[in-house]
Amino acid sequence: MDGNMAFFNQGSRSNYLSSIDPIQFRERSVNLNDVHGGDFIPNACTFLSTIYPEDFNQPRKLWEKVFDDGAKDRFIETVSTHMSTCREPEIIKRQIAIFREVSEDIASRLEKATGIKGYDGISNLLFNGSHNGMYKGGIAPANKMKDADSMVFSNGVPGDKTQPGDKPVAKL
Repeated sequence: MDGNMAFFNQGSRSNYLSSIDPIQFRERSVNLNDVHGGDFIPNACTFLSTIYPEDFNQPRKLWEKVFDDGAKDRFIETVSTHMSTCREPEIIKRQIAIFREVSEDIASRLEKATGIKGYDGISNLLFNGSHNGMYKGGIAPANKMKDADSMVFSNGVPGDKTQPGDKPVAKL
């Protein structure tokens, strides 16, 4: 990205995926894994990550083992206060679904505090910027990819033996 010794700057593009003004992706006309993966060693990352159940282990331990009752109350108060500034109920429903993957207790408290019933989890949700490895049909495509079959499972992460064109397989 931009910064010291940057040869190609990103112009007005943010150095992060903003949750306030998300990057809008055009529909892809080429398979990035075929275009990039075959010519570079190791495979080039296509900028996306995948969500797995393991991603929720540490936040769950924080909630269950570290936070006392007062910390839990303050957390719910802080998060629900910020959620109340959101004008789109769909965003709140989706965020509660993400918290539900951490703990049903967090989700039910946020539903009570916001007055909005969230989704039952993320197994039926698609995300902008992430593949949903918890999707009921396998790994869900993201950022307007037509299907997850075109995705290299490792997403270019060194050490994985997956090659361009391999079918994604959830590792649980």
